[in-house]
Amino acid sequence: MNEKVEKYWHIPFILIAIAVGLYLRIANPWNNVFVPWMEGARLSGNDPWYYFRLIDSAIHNFPSRIWFDAFTHYPYGTYTHFGPFLVYLGALVSMLTGATTPAEIRTAIAFIPAFGGALLAIPAYVLTKEVFGKRAGVISAFVVVLIPGQLMARSVLSFNDHHIWEVFWQTLTLGTFILAYNRWKDYTGEVKNPKMLAYPVIAGVSMGMYLLAWAPGFISALMILLFVFFAFLLKESHKADLKNLAFVSVATFLVASLIYLPFAFKYPNYSTNRYSMFQFFVLFGSTILVLAFYIIERYTRNKIFDKFGINRKYAFPAILVVLSAIIVAAVLTLAPDFARNLQYIFRVVQPRGGQLTIAEVQPFFSMGGKFSLTPAWQNFSITFFFAIPAMFYYAYRFIKTKDEKLLFILIWGFAMLVALAGQNRFAYYFGVVSAVFASAIASEILERVRFYDYISAAIRSDERAMKKIGARSVIAGILVLLVLVYPTFSQANEYSRYSAGGINKQWYDALTWMRDNTPGKEVYDEFYYQLYKSPENFREPYPYYPEGVYSVMSWWDYGHWITAIAHRIPVANPFQQGIGNKYNNVPGAAPFFTAFNESYADSIAEKLGVKYVVSDVEMATGKFYAMAVWAEGSLEKAGQMYFAGSGIVYVDVQGNLGISLTGRVPLGARPISGINIPSENYYRTMEAKLHIFDGRGLKHYRMVYESGFGTNTYSGFQELAYRNIYNSLYDKKLGFGKVDALSTGYVKVFERVKGVTVKGKASGDEVTAKVTIKTNQGRTFEYIQKVKVVNGEYELILPYAQNTTYPVKPMSAYTIESGGVVKTLEVSDEQVENGGVIVLDLI
Repeated sequence: MNEKVEKYWHIPFILIAIAVGLYLRIANPWNNVFVPWMEGARLSGNDPWYYFRLIDSAIHNFPSRIWFDAFTHYPYGTYTHFGPFLVYLGALVSMLTGATTPAEIRTAIAFIPAFGGALLAIPAYVLTKEVFGKRAGVISAFVVVLIPGQLMARSVLSFNDHHIWEVFWQTLTLGTFILAYNRWKDYTGEVKNPKMLAYPVIAGVSMGMYLLAWAPGFISALMILLFVFFAFLLKESHKADLKNLAFVSVATFLVASLIYLPFAFKYPNYSTNRYSMFQFFVLFGSTILVLAFYIIERYTRNKIFDKFGINRKYAFPAILVVLSAIIVAAVLTLAPDFARNLQYIFRVVQPRGGQLTIAEVQPFFSMGGKFSLTPAWQNFSITFFFAIPAMFYYAYRFIKTKDEKLLFILIWGFAMLVALAGQNRFAYYFGVVSAVFASAIASEILERVRFYDYISAAIRSDERAMKKIGARSVIAGILVLLVLVYPTFSQANEYSRYSAGGINKQWYDALTWMRDNTPGKEVYDEFYYQLYKSPENFREPYPYYPEGVYSVMSWWDYGHWITAIAHRIPVANPFQQGIGNKYNNVPGAAPFFTAFNESYADSIAEKLGVKYVVSDVEMATGKFYAMAVWAEGSLEKAGQMYFAGSGIVYVDVQGNLGISLTGRVPLGARPISGINIPSENYYRTMEAKLHIFDGRGLKHYRMVYESGFGTNTYSGFQELAYRNIYNSLYDKKLGFGKVDALSTGYVKVFERVKGVTVKGKASGDEVTAKVTIKTNQGRTFEYIQKVKVVNGEYELILPYAQNTTYPVKPMSAYTIESGGVVKTLEVSDEQVENGGVIVLDLI
């Protein structure tokens, strides 16, 4: 093999890996991203829509961008933790491609994550090569672009979030750092050598970009710091040049600090996940600690402790322990806020309460509360089962050889394994760990079976060497590669087809309707693109909202959609802001939707400036459990309060839908699915009143829009079951009247109004107001409100107006009845909106 081939043979393989990665991430999910009912790309999930909002705003205000966003978490706003890297990358890509409209911008930025995922082959190669060799690096470049599960899902077309760039820049940071260390390890030349200086500078730039992609990226500095610490402790056992290691580390940290510094003042307090001075202090503090390591080690080497009878072997670790204790005590005493943020890193593996309802923060190795390796297979395929034994094998190798490169990569690998065990969101990080260690052990197996020797001999056309090695080496090598690559590729190929997609047509239609048909469109469209003045106190309501601004109440999952598509301001958002709870009486979405009476819910809405409430069928069914847990504070309490047990939905021999509460179905019946049986308490909640009962009986909330139905969806089926359960078990207890046993609008929008007060004398014991409502989907339902007559008088508050301009409206006048006396009444939108009063006697 000539010199050029030996030097550059890996490049074509890496390019092929990138091409395969792009195919999986762009071609496979294409039809789920470019759908006929939406102009431009359909962005996946939730956070990509908020990035779209930030990128759209940055293009309008370039080169400035939003750091405090008043257009979410009403009435407080929020300091955004989304970093500058992806915002400016998205803005530049959009401007370079000529994208100007929202649809064009979404299309332009939809491709960014696919390139991030495919280009991950490069840092994976660099890191693996520098620790395990070039051959392992090439295998790693192939394997990493094939990892299915979360790493694939977060890097496909349309998932334009920072997650793939977190992984990219972390891997490149570690790869370029160990590259710099390897080049400097035995270097004795000039420090000012530009070629040599470039190595730690590139590592520092990579670390800085990691921080600009994700503020908690300072964890890479902590991992490097831990490596340096152990490298100094092991100085008697290996030949590492500690002076050069200290230089590379300090240069890396200082360059990263300089890159981060312009963004260190965007948040006024310390924060691990927002752009604050906390990260700068971690980087600068790491620099000081490395210098301290070097100075202490140098003094111990110069025999200064011999005078005091202290063994040099123990002097360094002893002083280091004392120094660490002093630093910790000083930080806890002098900077308690900084210390609390540092402690937050360790709380990441202990999610509690409502956090356990968030899919990405649940423990990874758990299914149904029991330990399981199924998530490992789903997220990493066979690579996980190569990687874990490999990690322990290389840990054993490190103990035997004290090879500092193995120490470096093991610190990273086991740190990511601990994070993965705590929260499954870190599966996208561990995907790279899995690829690197699986490739390393696979390469070592190939070397031991002399597969590489055979290929080298074949390239040289050395038949004698080929015959001596034998074809069995080729067969064994090919089998190893097939076992590693084939199942991983198969899963990646399948997974990537269904990874993209997020908002459905019903939600998109509802929010575009809201943007164009609710009050204040011009005000909101202008305010949406402003650069907001930061508040003096971000714990108090934001004081600079324009006159007439209101909020939209929905579950936190949908907050970014409301911001980016409807151009309205949500109370709750996917940053888990605005959720609230009942146990501490914090107003927010959870106590609002689980409220047992309208007056309590309305008091929350009043405090939070709510004008519209958006419910979807998932909130009424599967997601209600999450709302209940956030409201009550624990899984157990929520289950006991809102659910009566589990049952089985079945179809009997006549084709009728039935629900068994005993776990047994009638003879000949066909079970369809299990279901949590809602309790009576569930049907008393605002969410049930809004979605299951269509707002029946509510005084201050009227439906103004209904999307297409939830028919032929699992949630739609659940709604049908919930309506049947109510009709069978709770109709007579609750007195709302039977509801139609069908799937209704997937999304329903309600307006909060003062309502028109109708009062007067009545001869009966009760007054009933009724009117038939027709939605924009052509569905009809009956609005009913009943009140008691007290001392011969009654008072109703009615939310619907006959002359409304909304597409959901009454088909006729109200009929109001008491004691056999029936009268009709029509009211105007003005009366409903402003709280008019009508006197109507029923005698």
